[in-house]
Amino acid sequence: MHTERFEQIVETYGSKPDNWPAPEREAAERLLRESARARHLLQEQQALDDMLNRFQVPAMPQMESRILRALRDATRKGLLDRIIDWVLPERGTLLSWAWRPTLAAALPLVCGIYLANYYSFGIDDTENSWQEELYLISMNDYAEISE
Repeated sequence: MHTERFEQIVETYGSKPDNWPAPEREAAERLLRESARARHLLQEQQALDDMLNRFQVPAMPQMESRILRALRDATRKGLLDRIIDWVLPERGTLLSWAWRPTLAAALPLVCGIYLANYYSFGIDDTENSWQEELYLISMNDYAEISE
């Protein structure tokens, strides 16, 4: 075993040999007996483990309610999501058996209305036709009418 691998094991599993992976434990202990660098790494990790074990987590009495409230807010759906769920419910629900065929049948109708409105209902020809009419009247020869 190399010191780099020993360092990875100690940083990952801690300073207690019981926590090290069983297939590599014997080689790590052998390296620990033979290498001063490995012993130094283990001492550093033991100091870190001791420091972490002495650390006291501060009491946070409101933490549970804050976490539960955040979870509830995260799972609450917005208005658009609720509308989409109502229009397109999940498969297997009673509402989906009624809505999905209805939407499939109504989709071409909605597309047709949209296209018809886009191409014909929005065109206002009255202004253009009056302008053309006035133009044509002005080009008329009124000499024939007065005789």
